[in-house]
Amino acid sequence: MIHTMYPSDEDVVLDEELQNVFKEVVDFGFRGYDNGAGFPREVYTREKVVEYLTAIIVNISVFHTAVNFQTFTSYTFPPSVPTCLTIPPPTQDQEITMELILKCLPVLEITFISMNISFNLGQFSPIERFYLEEPAEDRLGIFGENMAVAPEQEACIRRMVEKMREFKNDIDARNEGRYLKYDVLSPISTPLTTQT
Repeated sequence: MIHTMYPSDEDVVLDEELQNVFKEVVDFGFRGYDNGAGFPREVYTREKVVEYLTAIIVNISVFHTAVNFQTFTSYTFPPSVPTCLTIPPPTQDQEITMELILKCLPVLEITFISMNISFNLGQFSPIERFYLEEPAEDRLGIFGENMAVAPEQEACIRRMVEKMREFKNDIDARNEGRYLKYDVLSPISTPLTTQT
């Protein structure tokens, strides 16, 4: 898509709006980090635009999916990840016994609340849209509602969708015959954005 929108590196440099996006990411997104945490304030080549926009997209969709939609899996067993403790945790030199561990754990009501919160946070929104959806579920199509795209942009999006299908097939093949399948990052489980 970048090569469609920017025929040359010079076009990247001359696009003030694009350059402002990169400045804002550093100024507001990485405020307080030395050197913008390695994120550039400006870009000069199409390849760098692709590299950094890919990083942003992965963080707002794939990384978000991997971290947030797995909360219930982690918090289902509260002793592994207690939300609070009823007494201070043991010190390094203190002998740790089962009795001490059980005294530290939160009361049943707090445990239930934390499990309930993690369950709800781990659910997809009913209006969530995914990189790949079954035709019956694909209410708006990959282009969405009121999304104006030029024919060459549409071709780029269709190529991306085809690559996503190949990626999904690779994940499905890897999971074939496995008792515990890992499909968290499959395109059918990854929302397009963190908000819809």
